[in-house]
Amino acid sequence: MKNRIILCALCVIILSMSLITPVLAEGQQFIDLDLSVMSGTMVYAQIYNMMMDPDPYLGKMIRLSGLYTYFEDTTAGIVYHACIVPDATACCAQGIEFVWAGEHQWPDEYPAEGSDILVTGRLEMYEEDGSLFLHLVDADVEWEKGT
Repeated sequence: MKNRIILCALCVIILSMSLITPVLAEGQQFIDLDLSVMSGTMVYAQIYNMMMDPDPYLGKMIRLSGLYTYFEDTTAGIVYHACIVPDATACCAQGIEFVWAGEHQWPDEYPAEGSDILVTGRLEMYEEDGSLFLHLVDADVEWEKGT
């Protein structure tokens, strides 16, 4: 009888633990995958995996810290923004394009190229010129202003 009571108590505890959801402060987002706490080598491997098999990651909130860079396609009139993370030896880099949420004036309101940034956004795939690309949409971008 004692074993049954202990077993029932454990089942109740496990069930109640599975019902607990994270409590976030107002304005915070739930992060599905936080790459900002990983080493450059781990981020490199994780982003490579995301590019090779994106389906498990699509729609997930992802946080990434790295260096801000951009590419301006003057022919198409498009500016692409990205967060780049070099690996431990700084010989290779991996990164993710992002689309900053809201209206922001390019280049005045963007960080300087090479600035340390923290980007959080939802991973989506898009097609352009017959190729598929990944990017973080509705992204929140943080950096130390003046750098």
